[in-house]
Amino acid sequence: MTQKRKLIEPLASENSASKRKKFTDSGNSASKRKKFTDSGNSASKRKKFTDSRRKKFDINEIDFNRTYNLEEFEFIKDHIKDNYPNFEFVNGKLVPVSYSPIVYEAIVHEISRQLGNWNINNSKNGVVTTSKGGFDFNVSGGQKIRAPDVTFTPANIYRSLDEEQLWSFNGQPFTPFFVVEVANLKKKEVEKEIDTKFKKEYFAIGTSVELGWLIDPLNRIIQVYKRNKNGEPYRRKKPWVYLEGGKHLPGFTLELWPIDDIIAQEINYEDDSSEEEDEEECPYCNASIKGASQMIKHIQNKHN
Repeated sequence: MTQKRKLIEPLASENSASKRKKFTDSGNSASKRKKFTDSGNSASKRKKFTDSRRKKFDINEIDFNRTYNLEEFEFIKDHIKDNYPNFEFVNGKLVPVSYSPIVYEAIVHEISRQLGNWNINNSKNGVVTTSKGGFDFNVSGGQKIRAPDVTFTPANIYRSLDEEQLWSFNGQPFTPFFVVEVANLKKKEVEKEIDTKFKKEYFAIGTSVELGWLIDPLNRIIQVYKRNKNGEPYRRKKPWVYLEGGKHLPGFTLELWPIDDIIAQEINYEDDSSEEEDEEECPYCNASIKGASQMIKHIQNKHN
């Protein structure tokens, strides 16, 4: 069996007269050699794929054992984003992030929706992202571009970003303030892997992360991550009732009953033709709730 061609072969240097590095595919003269060239002088060795290579990109030729540079990662990311699973970038290695079943994606959307509503209603003016939003968790000098399921970046951090930070991963690394991961933790190895990611990457020394939630909606497990007074991460298990942002996200409460409804497939949309219900004040916490059914769920989840 012939071995598949790899997307990127190790770069071979030529003589000093050309100082251009070639990226070649195996094959006869009918299949033209493709070049991966250096632009500029030795001070700016930023490498780009040629136009011919861009047109002939094949996801199946990616070598996952190869170590890539950031420009190569940017190129691959741009070409797969519409048709293939997402990738994370960890110490030069491409790490595929598989598609999620619909229920997990619906839950991630619900969490981001509630967080987004809080962001707007409380004029926080920060930015909420989901699993397409990557961040460079540069840990101990090793570049790790991760994409948590949900994040929140405060306005002061977002407004300080320059063009490179906004539109690429080439700028100074920065991280969000709050991260959420949604997963099935029934398998201990899965929980251990994600727990390590939280403690060793998201909450590593030098990141901006102050609050993290690991949520298993299927088994109704919640793990909350914070830093102690020395900046070291720790986690605490919480009951499946509701989640409050506390001092980190003041005024934000994640209601869990909509997530329960998604799992139970009990998603109900009110008829637009019906009369809009007035908001009423909860007798226990003075929260404004619209509709009797929502009031019942609120009291059951928050005050029982």
